[in-house]
Amino acid sequence: MNYQIKTFAELTGVSERTLRYYHEHGLLVPAVASNGYRTYSSQDADRLQLILMYRQLQFSLAEIQQLLVLPPAERLERLANQREQLVKQQAALTATLAQLDATLQNQTGGIQMTDQTKFEQFKQQAVAENEQRYGQEVTNNYGKQAKQEADQHFLGLSEAQYATMQAAEARLKTALQTYLDQPQLPSEAAQTAFEAHQTWLQTATPPPRYSLAMHRGLAAMYVADERFTAYYTKLIGDQRAAEALKTIIEYYAIEA
Repeated sequence: MNYQIKTFAELTGVSERTLRYYHEHGLLVPAVASNGYRTYSSQDADRLQLILMYRQLQFSLAEIQQLLVLPPAERLERLANQREQLVKQQAALTATLAQLDATLQNQTGGIQMTDQTKFEQFKQQAVAENEQRYGQEVTNNYGKQAKQEADQHFLGLSEAQYATMQAAEARLKTALQTYLDQPQLPSEAAQTAFEAHQTWLQTATPPPRYSLAMHRGLAAMYVADERFTAYYTKLIGDQRAAEALKTIIEYYAIEA
């Protein structure tokens, strides 16, 4: 079925101005009569639906142009991947909402949460957030089974083990800040930073999966993945943090 631009705008809820803009930029190109009138088809409606979905997923117009020229099978795969990411975000938000509701009830005296319940909810929230941010990369690098074992290990951490991880991160922060003031290898600050990071990782990782090779592999990810880089920049307060930690780990994580 064919539509003039006014009818097509009313049908789709997209303004005539936006339709003209998409036409000018090659995103949605209708048939154009000799009198200059644009005519849109059902196929154009399908393409517009894709464009609107990509826009809702926060893709730029340049990215959308690239996506639209992909083979249909690859476009479907990209959309399926986006759906998977949204499901993970939904799970993380659901966990956060449940934790918030429980916290509100605890704070207002409705239901008193035990310390163990607070701790368990926090761990579940941490696993959900980790899945949303890094789940796919971890699965790709280490396998689905290894990731599941790591999640179960984290959920099974005792309060003492979690406190060990928190203390290790605090030592890492202080030592890495000291190292960055005067970068030098070997040094006491560098060794303290490595040992603190090693303690954190050994506690967080189900035995016997920790190895020096694994440690070096994670160090490479800290620099290669901007999300890890941003995490350590925020933690240490220095944009050099991730690169410095990688350098330290590569120096000390050597097989005897």
